[in-house]
Amino acid sequence: MHISDHFSLPYTGMKDGLHRYTFVAGDEFFSNFPDSPIQKGDFTIRVSVDKRPGLSDLNFDISGRMATACDRCTADIQLPVYGSYQLVVKTGQENADDVEVIYIREDQPTLDLTQVIYEFICLSIPMVRVYACEDENPKVCNQEVLSKLQTPGDDSESGMRGSLWDAFMDISDE
Repeated sequence: MHISDHFSLPYTGMKDGLHRYTFVAGDEFFSNFPDSPIQKGDFTIRVSVDKRPGLSDLNFDISGRMATACDRCTADIQLPVYGSYQLVVKTGQENADDVEVIYIREDQPTLDLTQVIYEFICLSIPMVRVYACEDENPKVCNQEVLSKLQTPGDDSESGMRGSLWDAFMDISDE
């Protein structure tokens, strides 16, 4: 069975109205995408389809976790990932002006969402990979790295002072 079989909607047989689907993407899903930023993760994707004649609105709600290194302390963490996206599906000929629209043939029996789901999950990854991990027990933070980041006597004011910073201050005063 191909991966697209798990992430396809039965589009032709779908009646007009609101439909809800739930997909689960795990490690096996991401192994199908070479060079994926996600190697290990578990995600739930809820898709609401509002089907009407000729077009459908799809709403994607993504939630899950991915294994990565913390950008603050370098510890291995399970980073929470969330996202919501909307997509329009139209039947007929493609129009180059439509950006967030997928076109399908009227006789196409299924709508493969594999690539769309993958891209939406990747778009949901935070730019900075940290989260409020203080509440976890046991703490996942690498305390040794965090202690080196907070050296004694180093505050934001004194850390910015130096000959280079003073040169910039002189320029801004002019």
